[in-house]
Amino acid sequence: MSNRVFVIDPPLYSSAGVTTGIDLVLHRIAETCGEALAAQVAQTMVVAQRRGPHDPELSPFLAYRNHLHAALHRVQDAVSEQPQAEWSVPRMADVAHTSARHLTRLFVEHAGVAPLAYLRRLRLAAAQLALSSGASVTRAAELSGFGSDTQLRRAWHQFGLPGSPSEANTALKT
Repeated sequence: MSNRVFVIDPPLYSSAGVTTGIDLVLHRIAETCGEALAAQVAQTMVVAQRRGPHDPELSPFLAYRNHLHAALHRVQDAVSEQPQAEWSVPRMADVAHTSARHLTRLFVEHAGVAPLAYLRRLRLAAAQLALSSGASVTRAAELSGFGSDTQLRRAWHQFGLPGSPSEANTALKT
């Protein structure tokens, strides 16, 4: 199994490093004591997101950043810091000091994704974090920049996430 945060093969548990070790411990806390306590521990530790044994190693906030283009990094930093802001391709292009059309070319060439697809992925990750912290679906949509919970649900299904935002929120409460 490649590109996994940690591996569980009872009675052995292994991780690839310190950060993934934290993910593993949080996973074990969730198994033993529940998702709510694991989310509280992660929040207390100031860990942005708890990953599971089948999650890919890279956070959505780090994906598409394996390039050296400074203007594109400026845009990605700005969008990552405020995914809930009113972002459009022209506004992102202003951050990059380029035209909207050129920014789209830069994103596709250097990051391998279109600017609005990148934004939706970040917003979806922010919504997942909000849901894992106990926010309602409507509040998670608001905090992450989706115009409504319907838009969040559409993005959830578009990107193939399992279940639904409501199920993710309910799983935390049970």
